Amino acid sequence: MAALRNRRFGPGREECSFLFIVNGKGRQGLGLHHDGPVESIWVQLEGRRTVTTGPPVRPGTRPDLDEGRIGRGWKTRDLEPGSLFYMRPYTPHRVICHGRSLALSLTWKLRKRPLAGSRAAAALTSWDVAAGRAEPIPRGSRDRLWTQVPVVAGPVDRKRGDFPLWLPGGVLRLPASAWPVASRLATMPSLRRNALPRAAQPLLDLGILGPRDLPLRIVPRNPRALDGWRFA
Repeated sequence: MAALRNRRFGPGREECSFLFIVNGKGRQGLGLHHDGPVESIWVQLEGRRTVTTGPPVRPGTRPDLDEGRIGRGWKTRDLEPGSLFYMRPYTPHRVICHGRSLALSLTWKLRKRPLAGSRAAAALTSWDVAAGRAEPIPRGSRDRLWTQVPVVAGPVDRKRGDFPLWLPGGVLRLPASAWPVASRLATMPSLRRNALPRAAQPLLDLGILGPRDLPLRIVPRNPRALDGWRFA
């Protein structure tokens, strides 16, 4: 979500992620509807879903729609495991699951006025944290480094010889020599250790770059700390 926020959806927008676990019987769930002023990315993890979508409706249209709307210009797609699907705001859609289906929906609510400057940088690096343990802990690597947190590098101040680096919880100033590497980290990529210049050392010292990938599974110390999780 940090990478999509930075490159596609922009800062300071309400973000939610939904996990859909369905034992489908080839029938509709919610029926034809739209989600309002929300953009979303669907990630099909397991199983298959059939999605029918139509042209976006006008703002203010009631969420539940008549099936009679479906016609010319509508598309039906099968989302196989590994599929990524982008949904525009106010797009009418219906979903049918065939057997077991596991999917993520990553959503961003539209913002009337985009953020700019330091407010935008702070929003791009927001990072919700809950204490817990990784299972399993990723193996360390001798030749690769992974970005551990979202960061945004501001412009270099030529008089001071440094630049601001926003990260979760605040902003730091680093030497200008580290800017070429820091400016590449907004999408949280992995990098080859032997390709990094010595000037990137502050990023390693601060733990922004590390020799382990982020874990795929974290068991929270307090499950209630996972704000927003609901099961239906």
